[in-house]
Amino acid sequence: MKLSVVITTKNAAQTLERTLKSVTFADEIVVVDMKSSDETLVIASKYTDAVFSTPDVGYVEPARNFSISKAKGSWILLVDADEVIPATLRDCIIKTTQIESPVACYFIARKNIIFGEWVEKAGWWPDHQPRLFLRGHVAWADKIHSKPVITGEVQYLPAQEELAITHYNYQSISQYVRRMNRYTTIAAREFVENQSPTRGPIDVFRRELLQRLFPLQGIDGGYRGVLLSFLQGFSEVVQTAKSWEFQQKEVVGTKSENLQALNELRAQMAYWIADERVKESNGLSALIWRVRRRFRF
Repeated sequence: MKLSVVITTKNAAQTLERTLKSVTFADEIVVVDMKSSDETLVIASKYTDAVFSTPDVGYVEPARNFSISKAKGSWILLVDADEVIPATLRDCIIKTTQIESPVACYFIARKNIIFGEWVEKAGWWPDHQPRLFLRGHVAWADKIHSKPVITGEVQYLPAQEELAITHYNYQSISQYVRRMNRYTTIAAREFVENQSPTRGPIDVFRRELLQRLFPLQGIDGGYRGVLLSFLQGFSEVVQTAKSWEFQQKEVVGTKSENLQALNELRAQMAYWIADERVKESNGLSALIWRVRRRFRF
């Protein structure tokens, strides 16, 4: 058997059939379900007999390892239940698995559809993920959002729309907030268990917000780009707050420390705003903005 598609599910009845239809080219489809209460299992059974159950721990990484262990193919294509493999990518995958190559793992770009549109800014593109790999060469730690351990040569497929997985990501603000609440709780517990150093809310918000707005060009992504930059920054604040709560102690900076953190936020924001203005200005105006960027005002 050459290629196995593995899919992990949890109450995915609204999206799963679309996903399954896009991967029928595989030699095998494996579905591992995390105790769904909707029609997920009924839909999965229409496309494969290889349907398994695993405990629901609130995140996908343990189920991924289990699903890979159930696959029989020499190549594994990992697909989420809200993703679609387009025809051009399908053809590329088939060709890739049929040639001799030293590559053990291919990273594939993802086209994230968020709040109804493809988001290319604020760090959401090309969003390469390790999705096509030889069995036995990729494994995840049983921790939320952990990066996989990969043995062997790695290659990235081109960051082209026609070679990207279509990911129907957050469909609404409410869905984003629900997931954020679940993921930040799990991440905060791990944060406390690992005795990671505590960070202030202003600092974590500043780092995430400014990184996504400016180096990752969220500011160029219209309403969605700016909104997602703030939402990701807020997510970091929520995780930090929960870690304080789980430690059952209040961590409060002094007024002077908080003012210093706010001043650093102001200064860095001034720098990046001036940097953007320099790019779109010329002559005396550009010179003035360079001075403002230099002195952060």
